Amino acid sequence: MTAADYKGPRAAFLEVHVLKAIFEISKLGSVGRGRLGTLLNLGQGEVRTLIKRLKDRGLIRIEASGCVLTQKGRREYSAISHSLPWVSLVDGRALGMGKYSYAVLIRGKTGKVKKGLEQRDASIKVGASGAITVVYSSGRFRFPDDRTDCEKSGKTEPWETLRSVARPRENDAFVISFASNSIFAEYGALSAALTLV
Repeated sequence: MTAADYKGPRAAFLEVHVLKAIFEISKLGSVGRGRLGTLLNLGQGEVRTLIKRLKDRGLIRIEASGCVLTQKGRREYSAISHSLPWVSLVDGRALGMGKYSYAVLIRGKTGKVKKGLEQRDASIKVGASGAITVVYSSGRFRFPDDRTDCEKSGKTEPWETLRSVARPRENDAFVISFASNSIFAEYGALSAALTLV
């Protein structure tokens, strides 16, 4: 069978959609297909295919109330949330970022960060305007390529929020993605984080 012979639906979702689906199902406990599609910004056909793939992989089961994580799904969520323990909307305006900025903490992955270009490119591919990657070293946020102190300009945000709310540890990395809407900013941050886990 060749690609030209294929008549079934094609997956129009990405790994980042799978990640966000697992996060949302875990957070809500149970979620119906329509609500999940809205949360993921996917159409009915796309979310139906995504649900089928998650079910086929044993990560979810379908109940009357909607999609629920299985024991395997809960283990997967636990592993993911250990690597990505904090994801949130942040105020990136002081950095000249777009209207919406999302940050994600990637636990202990400073060693995997090069210059941050891979993360920027991954965020742009899913619709974000761009992203910056910083590492947490000696109690300061630094750019990965030359270890320049991000905080030396005197701007407190988003650094204060990242320090107080995310509670970084030595050698943690952060990606801050920005976009004209919140879903693309979030997808940009998550997609960029996936390059480091």
